[in-house]
Amino acid sequence: MEAFQKIHPLEFYRKFLERSVRPDGRSLTDIRKTTLSVGSITTCSGSSFVKIGNTSVVCGIRAEVGEPPSINQTGIVSNQSKNHSYIFVNVELGPICSNAFSSSKPSEKAMSLGTQLNALINRLDIPTTDFYFDNEGKARWYLYVDIYCLDYDGNITDASIIAMLSALKNVTLQQGIIVEPNQYFKDSEQPTRKLSIQNNYFIPLSFAVIDDYILSDPCLEEEKLSSGQITITFNENQEICLLLYTGTNGIADDHLKKCIQLTKNRFDFINKLVNENNS
Repeated sequence: MEAFQKIHPLEFYRKFLERSVRPDGRSLTDIRKTTLSVGSITTCSGSSFVKIGNTSVVCGIRAEVGEPPSINQTGIVSNQSKNHSYIFVNVELGPICSNAFSSSKPSEKAMSLGTQLNALINRLDIPTTDFYFDNEGKARWYLYVDIYCLDYDGNITDASIIAMLSALKNVTLQQGIIVEPNQYFKDSEQPTRKLSIQNNYFIPLSFAVIDDYILSDPCLEEEKLSSGQITITFNENQEICLLLYTGTNGIADDHLKKCIQLTKNRFDFINKLVNENNS
């Protein structure tokens, strides 16, 4: 059986999928155990650790003080003044998580995922005043979100989105004072504050398409065998804010509707998981 799996992995999977089960014992809609912890990296302003099955991701957020976006000659603040311009996301996939990645250059997977996460940040509705370093906002906090994969066994997108959201909700920022230009000092007598993202959520669920079967939360082997992959992300109103499909063939409407419903079913679990760990 093991030799057959190595020589004909797709045929091996088909034997199981015909019975609506996967080799690891999960049904086609089952999701691997998902765990979350926050605040374990004390040198960061916010951090989280997410594990989905064997896939594990750590997220750390550095907060740095800088000048606010400049105003152009017309007196209009440029697009860089939008809330999302204060948050920057970087994803690292290196050989520590899989021998498929190299330490010499960024992988296309990491760059693509980073682009997707930065696009999601655009949808966060955080008051600009949350980023004020001083009372008047002459200086601002800039947040640098670094996501590192420690073990890559498929569905890195879901793990990264949950880690990013949880770490942002874990962020604490200190108010400060400006003595001279470019000289910023934290005021320890002032209370720290959280970002106002209580009502902002990203609830993702990814799928793999193998033949005519849709597999929730695919492991790495299932991703390799798939002809297409789908990721759906809902916001706090259970509206689709991100829908990605990559594959050689189109996806049937009934399959897409099924994926949307399964993502909705996961909403309450992730919502509760994030809230309980940031209470």
